[in-house]
Amino acid sequence: MTAKHLSDSIALRGFLRPNIKSEVQVSTSSFQSEESSYSGLSSDLPSADRLQRQTLKQVVESYLRYYAEGQGHTARAKQYDLKYFVSYLAESLTLSPDLLPVSAWTLQATKNYIDYRLSLGESPATVNRRLATIKHFGRTLAERVHGFINPAREVKGPTLKSTKPHSVSKDEIVFLRQAAWLEVKEKNDFASFRNRFLLELLLATGLRADEIRLLLMGQLDQDCQWLKNVRTKGRKFRNVYVDSDARPLCAEYLENREKQLLEKFPLYSQLAEKDRQRYPVLISLYGAELTDPKSFGLAPKTIWRIVSDWGKKAQSLSNVSLPNLHPHKLRHTFAHGLLDSSKDVRLVAQALGHSDVRTTMRYTERSEEELAKAIEIKITGQKD
Repeated sequence: MTAKHLSDSIALRGFLRPNIKSEVQVSTSSFQSEESSYSGLSSDLPSADRLQRQTLKQVVESYLRYYAEGQGHTARAKQYDLKYFVSYLAESLTLSPDLLPVSAWTLQATKNYIDYRLSLGESPATVNRRLATIKHFGRTLAERVHGFINPAREVKGPTLKSTKPHSVSKDEIVFLRQAAWLEVKEKNDFASFRNRFLLELLLATGLRADEIRLLLMGQLDQDCQWLKNVRTKGRKFRNVYVDSDARPLCAEYLENREKQLLEKFPLYSQLAEKDRQRYPVLISLYGAELTDPKSFGLAPKTIWRIVSDWGKKAQSLSNVSLPNLHPHKLRHTFAHGLLDSSKDVRLVAQALGHSDVRTTMRYTERSEEELAKAIEIKITGQKD
């Protein structure tokens, strides 16, 4: 790599990272300092012409390092969305992805890609999510790179009929809880008890799987009443209330958790309280090392697997149908319950961590059966 290309690469990384540590010596006229903010770097960001000399793959990788690090569900979705997009553009031009220039990304190419994904049989919802990732990528570039215009800005995704998210019924919740309890009774181990607490926490808070997975002890107050500064999408934070029904099990789990840690790691007793607060609330002891708090965390797919297993066990206990049960369905269940009890969409949006209340409005959609029933009641004046 030439000195000029290295300079361009460093400038390119600068448009995505709020704090930059230069890999080569650069003059203070180029960067104000290693800890300069975006606003401080505005005069030194790469121009659109310089950006066009980079490969699209390089720019995508820079974007993903900042916006989609890790193996969380959302991060993996962004990674795959942009990987498929770059591969499609490269194949359409019979180029290697390593040689694909940024200039290959055009408005028409983006429209063609959307049509291509639909032709593969992907659902409109999935295609719209892929387009949203591409648009955010383009918007980020447009904000950081002087003169760059987002090629995906005017692209429209397939129209979706607004549908009410599916949730779990009260009867199904009963069998889910029964399945979790039977697992504790049969196995009588820490993992099954932790999983039962996980179920109750999902139902009581409506948290996303990653939000629960990344909870630290320092975010939980002494009474198990509030989860503080829960990181949500968009790098925002909110406080989450834990209802009174879930608190006794929370306290019981924490006591059990403490015993397990002391039993397997005697030196845990010597840790200061501030150090203990850095460990996850929901822990796995498999492969964990006391010197590395993150090693106690659950793997990204673990919570999804646990919830899916509950669905299968609940089906074996009754005639309920819970195929492909996942954590987000329990989040939908919480949202429907809170909306039914409060009749306040904005309150539900706040509880779920939605930055736009329009996202929450889908929970207010009604089925055709509900519409027909309401009309019949209006006509007859009878509720039965």
